[in-house]
Amino acid sequence: MAWVKRFSDADREKILRLAKETLRSEEGREALNYLTNVRKLSPQVIDQFEMGYCPERVPHQVSGRIITPIYDAHNNLIVLSTRHLDESSDFRFWHETFSKSLYFYGLNYAKRSIIKSRKAIIVEGEMDVAALHSRGFTMTIGVCGSALTLFQISLLSKYCSSFYLMFDGDEAGKRATASAMELYKKNDLDAHQLEFIPVNLEEGYDPDEYVKKYGRVKLRDKLVEAKEEYTNSV
Repeated sequence: MAWVKRFSDADREKILRLAKETLRSEEGREALNYLTNVRKLSPQVIDQFEMGYCPERVPHQVSGRIITPIYDAHNNLIVLSTRHLDESSDFRFWHETFSKSLYFYGLNYAKRSIIKSRKAIIVEGEMDVAALHSRGFTMTIGVCGSALTLFQISLLSKYCSSFYLMFDGDEAGKRATASAMELYKKNDLDAHQLEFIPVNLEEGYDPDEYVKKYGRVKLRDKLVEAKEEYTNSV
């Protein structure tokens, strides 16, 4: 099967509509179990984030996959992101081609909380965003797996001034944090009253795994600790 790089607007809407309808049907039972019992996402977040499942019977490249829409800050549907339920599947993770550096995953859902709290928690992946929202950290957004860019910083600075960088606790996550801090210093973003606050997770944990193991109170304490360390360093 040839893999398209992007769907037409009509096909994208059609796939998303089918996926949402299927998730809570018999055909979607395994996918719903994965989201609720494996990933520990709340039903409210699953619905709000419009997660769905494209059934195997559909003769389409995204069949057998969990479907997650990615919107811009103003609720315009940009692309679909997918993951196959079979972990051994080729192309287990696949999304339409788009300019990742121009968007945050979940900003349309998080914008109100970000404006109210004047802070944003920036993580890497979509499931990290959904996991933290499920536990009350509704100011969380994701960089779609790419490096933080000046465009994204400019976009987010319209809504808040404190950026909590909570990337994965592996070497790649540490490099992403270091790169973001270098960008911050190189462009004198402190002169614009912006704060970049690194939140260092233990080795081997991403935000999703951390909050599942230790809970929201422990994660909240880690955010407070990171803010105190930042304040003492400036």
